[in-house]
Parts: sequence; C-alpha cells; structure tokens
Amino acid sequence: MKNGLKWVVVSILSLLLAVVGVWAASRFWPLPAEQREAMRLLQAPLPTPGANGFSALWTLRHDGLDAAGREAVMAQDVARWRQGTPGQRPVDSSADGRYPATPIPASANCGRRAVGCLEAVRADPDRFQAAHAGHEPLHQRVAAIAGYGHFVSAFAPFDTDPMVPLPALQPVFDPVSAHALAHVRGDSGAALAGACADILSGRRMAGQGDTLITSMIGAAMVESNARLLADILVELPADAAVPAVCDAALAPMTPAEQSLCTAMRGEFALAGAGLRLSSGDPEGNRLLLDVPRTQARIAPRYAWACAASAELVAARDAPTPIPGPAQDRFACIANPLGCTLANISGPDMRQYAGRPQDAAAMLRLVAAQRWLRQQPVAVSVALQTLPEALRSPTRTPVLSEEGQWLQVDRRVVVDELGPTLRVPMRAPAR
Repeated sequence: MKNGLKWVVVSILSLLLAVVGVWAASRFWPLPAEQREAMRLLQAPLPTPGANGFSALWTLRHDGLDAAGREAVMAQDVARWRQGTPGQRPVDSSADGRYPATPIPASANCGRRAVGCLEAVRADPDRFQAAHAGHEPLHQRVAAIAGYGHFVSAFAPFDTDPMVPLPALQPVFDPVSAHALAHVRGDSGAALAGACADILSGRRMAGQGDTLITSMIGAAMVESNARLLADILVELPADAAVPAVCDAALAPMTPAEQSLCTAMRGEFALAGAGLRLSSGDPEGNRLLLDVPRTQARIAPRYAWACAASAELVAARDAPTPIPGPAQDRFACIANPLGCTLANISGPDMRQYAGRPQDAAAMLRLVAAQRWLRQQPVAVSVALQTLPEALRSPTRTPVLSEEGQWLQVDRRVVVDELGPTLRVPMRAPAR
C-alpha cells in the first residue's frame, strides 16, 4: 500500500517536473532567426529627414497659428496626454475653441479619389465657390506639407491607452475641388499649380508618416490630384506649358516615397502597447502571455516594409510578399495566449503595400498622357515606344478598347473605383 502510494507521488512529481521542464524550454527557446531579424529592423535607428511636420498635420484645420503657435499647441496637447487620467486621456486639441477651425462642408466634396470631380464642379460652380469661401489659408497649409521631411507623432502610447490621438486628415482633400473650380473659371495655370503642389505633399506623407493612416492618406492625395491633373491637361492643348512644380510632381516616385517602413514601425509600437494592456503587466511576462515573445512572433508581419527587398519590390513595381503567421508551435507551450493573439487575422497588409504603388502608377499614367499627346503619330503607335520611365516592369499602360483611356490594372481594388487606374486621352464632349 505504502509502496503504491509512494509510486503515485513519485509519478506525479516526475510528471510535474516534466511539464515544468517543457514549459521552461519553450519559454527560453531561442527565437527563430526570422523573428530576431524582424525585431532588429523594427528597432534600428532610422534617419529623420528634414523637419517634423506632425504639428502641422495636428493643427491643420485651425487658422490664425504661425509655426511657433502650432508647436506650442502641440506641446500643450502632448503634456495633456501624458498627464491625463489613464483610460481617459484627452484626444482632442487645446486649439479647439481657441482658434477658428476651417469648416469642411459636404458640398465641397467632388467625388471619391476625384473621379468625376471636374464634371461635378462644372455642373455647379457656384456651389463649390460658396463651399470654399475663406478656405485659402487651409489650402496654403496643405500645399506647405511638402516642405516637411517626416511626420512622427509626439504622442507616446501608454499601456493603459495604446491608441494615441490622430490628426484629422480629411482637410487635405478640400483643395481638390478648389483646383477644379479654378480651371472651370478659366485659371488653368493656378489649377495645375495647386494640384501639383498637393501631389508633392501627398508624396511626402506617403513615405514619411509614422502611422498607416498618414501614409494611406498621402497615397490617396497623390492619386486624387493626379487624376484631376489628367482631366485638366486633356482639355488643354497638348503643348500647353505647365508650372514648374508639375515637373517635380510628375517625376517618378522613388522607392523611399513608396516605403511603409516608418508607418509599420509606428503600427508595431502601437501593437506592443495593446499587448501589454492585454497582459495587465507593464513587463508583459505571464505564464500564459509573454508580451516580448508575442511581439517577436508578430514582428515579421510589420518588418517586411523595412527589409532591403522592399525597395527592390517597389523599384520593380511588383506585388509585395507579406509573411504569414508564425508556424513554430513549440513556442506556444509557454505562450498560448500570445500565440492565439498573434494568429488572429489582422488587416490585409497587401492592401496597404499596394496603395503607394498605385499612387506611383497614377503619376506614370499622367506623365505618359502628356508624352503621348505630344507625339506626331497616333497614340496607339506612339505607345509602342513609350519611354521606360513611364512604365514599370510589371504594368505597361494600354489603351482601352474604345481608345478613350490610358490605363493599367490596380494593385489594390478600391471599392467602386474598379480594377483599373486610368486617365483620359480625349477631352469629353461638352
């Protein structure tokens, strides 16, 4: 009897020791090389070109502030955030109520990604004129975004508040219909200059924002203003002079301008704060949820944007390969909740990766439109000798069946906009 009980106790202890041993081995097992490299890419120092324009974005809606005033508002709002009550930190700006905010009426909207914008404005120019009354300072601020080098938020995520305040970026699209209105009213030079200046602002935001929303808005700015630019150019003589700013705006987007590295690093930091909130522990080391190892597990989903191969992909205009969820199950023995969280389906990173590429493709289309219209031969003939800079290794522009449009397939289909990016080759009948 005693020997039997002793054997049971020894067996249980042996089993417990084995379980503890396996758990410990799992907890301290070396991270896979892919995860270590991903963490290195996401934590390595990055150059910060030029001045930080985040305060300009944060206060974009507000009139009556000079550069120093915007920095002062930014500093005050960051202090309010840091000193706020956990879980209830203020996400608004102290500028609200102190400085007038430019209203953005729905009547100023002229179409998703500026599709049909020129037609909408021409149908009711007085409505758009009224909608933009007093908006000139805002439009100047949107154009001035191009003068900044990067956009990095000073709002640090807390474990209690992982979602940091974001600037209201909808105002960056307000000038689009104003540029269309300038063309409709007969000032095509101002319309072209305005659209090209805003393309440059979008290009800067697309590659240098520290959140995906900043980068995606930047890419959308490029596409919207480029589409309007093409609609205006096709109504002008083929040899019409364009403002100098358009030469810079239509230059091919570089891989750096299409890079989402800064954005993905910011998103990864926010994800880490969210994991620490889930663990209830600033260090995040729990028996079932190890935050540092969970971060390493999800790191490859973000680090692809910072890999050297990302620049090669952008230069080739190729679809971006995105790593899938980690497959090593042994690591999950000591981190089951972390593995569960890491395996939850997140946003489709391919959708994000493709949007800057589509913005770059839209600029190539507009540049190709200009070049083709200036050739002395039929467009279908000239298209066969399209300069290499106006096409990519994976997407060469083609004419639509009726010859009305120059187009390429989208990398990312955007709702009702369809599967193609296109610019007109003939002015619409009026």
